[in-house]
Amino acid sequence: MLDLVEQEKRPGDHVVLVDNHPDLRCSKIAEDHPGVDHVLRPGNIGFGAGCNLGAKWLGDEIDVLLFLNPDAFPRPGSINVLREASTRGWGAWMGLVLLPDGRVNCAGNVVHVSGLAWCAGYAEPAGRYSKAEEIPCLSGADLAVDRRVWEDIGGFAPEYFLYYEDIDLCFRLQLKGYKTGILPESHIEHDYDFQKNERKWFYLERNRYLFVIRTWPLSVIVVLAPILLAVEVALWLISLAQGRFLLKVRSSVAFLKVLPFALRSRHELQAGRVISPVEFLDMLAYRIDTPLIDSFARHPFTNAVLGTYYKLARSALAVFVRPR
Repeated sequence: MLDLVEQEKRPGDHVVLVDNHPDLRCSKIAEDHPGVDHVLRPGNIGFGAGCNLGAKWLGDEIDVLLFLNPDAFPRPGSINVLREASTRGWGAWMGLVLLPDGRVNCAGNVVHVSGLAWCAGYAEPAGRYSKAEEIPCLSGADLAVDRRVWEDIGGFAPEYFLYYEDIDLCFRLQLKGYKTGILPESHIEHDYDFQKNERKWFYLERNRYLFVIRTWPLSVIVVLAPILLAVEVALWLISLAQGRFLLKVRSSVAFLKVLPFALRSRHELQAGRVISPVEFLDMLAYRIDTPLIDSFARHPFTNAVLGTYYKLARSALAVFVRPR
């Protein structure tokens, strides 16, 4: 990956590698690589905190920050495409993230009305994505952010530690009126594995709560409460059936520990919100159509019910809630 990054490095660019792994294997490789300007070894402080540390080291001389996972490999010319997108006026943007076999890994993130999230376009042919366009949510595996916007929103929230921090960042951008987009002509190959081990499941569950409480307008939470409750009950039953009940309990207890932070930061985020609840709701999807979720949740009847409820909820917000 470092060789590919170095090929597109221009004067004034700086490459920082942040190694969170205890064995520091990446550090040892990067120290001897001519394309790397600095190596940071903060210990395992989490994805968002590591990105924040790298951005802080770069200072304010860099106009665009580009975050790449260590298992993300930009194809030739892709970084330059992302670099040139700084003229579009977006607050943040990404390329098309591909699986090693050339199919789509991620064309952004889909955030569902339940708070669940998944990779948009997973396993689709890459040719389906050919046009640069605005999308509501990006992936942290390949993420470019305007430096001034980054400073304005305060970077990633380190409290997430792992998972949902990229979704949180994009929704905070939207709350402040910034736009996000995708550039499909930039291709980033990602060695992706969807398998949910216990650690991943724990953080996905804990952080879904954190994301909803922290970023969603209260009126949106209220109108979607039946869906949120129904999905929560289903997840408790699934955790019991899959032998993860205690893990679900642990994730819920862990959320209660970060709840004070969620409520404090929520007040500030909602006070600075410039979009209406309806505009916020429009960023959420009601359909479940990804192969990453079990087929019973993708049943046409389920999607029909969700779609009907979504339309009613949107109408209620439009009628009863004043836009800012």
